[in-house]
Amino acid sequence: MSKWHVWGDYIHTIPQRIGAAQLTDRDDPAARRAADAKGFDIERRTRNGFEPWAATYSAEEDDGLEFAFASFPTVRGWERA
Repeated sequence: MSKWHVWGDYIHTIPQRIGAAQLTDRDDPAARRAADAKGFDIERRTRNGFEPWAATYSAEEDDGLEFAFASFPTVRGWERA
């Protein structure tokens, strides 16, 4: 099983599933740190009217997950944990 930190905009649209990955932690501090480290400034985005989120997803297999994350309209980044 693999874990992924995923972040994006508009918390009300956070998906329960992205491809084969299932949401496991909706407000994970480690995911937030990963987003910040990759340049996704949550505080600045909030001030600019976005509702950013950072969460952890898990999946049995990684095949196609990066494509699924890239295809989801409100996802802005991801990193394998």
